[in-house]
Amino acid sequence: MYSWKAFVTSLIVAEMPYLVICAALYFFTFYYTTGFSSEPSKAGPSFLMMLLYEFLYTGIGQFIAAYAPNATAAALTNPVFIFTMVGYCGVFVPYQQIVSGLRYWLYWVNPFRYLMSGLLVFPNWDIVVQCSENELAIFDPPANQTCAQYLESYMASPYGMSSNILNPDAQTGCQVCQYRRGSDWLKALNIKEHYYGWRDIGIVAIFVCSSYALVYLLMKLRTKKSKKAE
Repeated sequence: MYSWKAFVTSLIVAEMPYLVICAALYFFTFYYTTGFSSEPSKAGPSFLMMLLYEFLYTGIGQFIAAYAPNATAAALTNPVFIFTMVGYCGVFVPYQQIVSGLRYWLYWVNPFRYLMSGLLVFPNWDIVVQCSENELAIFDPPANQTCAQYLESYMASPYGMSSNILNPDAQTGCQVCQYRRGSDWLKALNIKEHYYGWRDIGIVAIFVCSSYALVYLLMKLRTKKSKKAE
């Protein structure tokens, strides 16, 4: 009944208004309630990334559905694809702990890796980390040594340079917080520079465009095969 181009375009365009509404509702109900900064330089890019997220997962779902033989196949394939991408985005399983066979390719071609990086950078990069008591490493140094003296070599190493000694002059009950600033925590997630935020927004935008391009391509291949859109 319809040209495949008109069919696909109508499916994509019809969803855009409520994707914007969903992005706004989700952003305002989570961003400010967690206490993140309301500065435009932080809140603005975070909202932009959230908006791109709405278009990204919708585009992925649509290009899977475009070539799926039926709705059941699409409904089964989509969560497997999304689960794999989210599971290996570098947050739930840190980069260094991802299986080497997947670390060197799946992590780097994963759109959710750049999505999570962009969402984390802007509100967290320059915050000062304040560990609660149950997050501190508490121990006694050797006799006649202060906490700072005992941990001097550790603090100079790559493993300890981001740590924060809360009581450096104490000789008992050393209290060490694992991180000083949010950037120290992000570097542990392989997010090494602040500019990664804007870079990742651009990369996610490319993934969004390519996802919708795949909707057109796969629907074209399907209609060429079946001569109809179901």
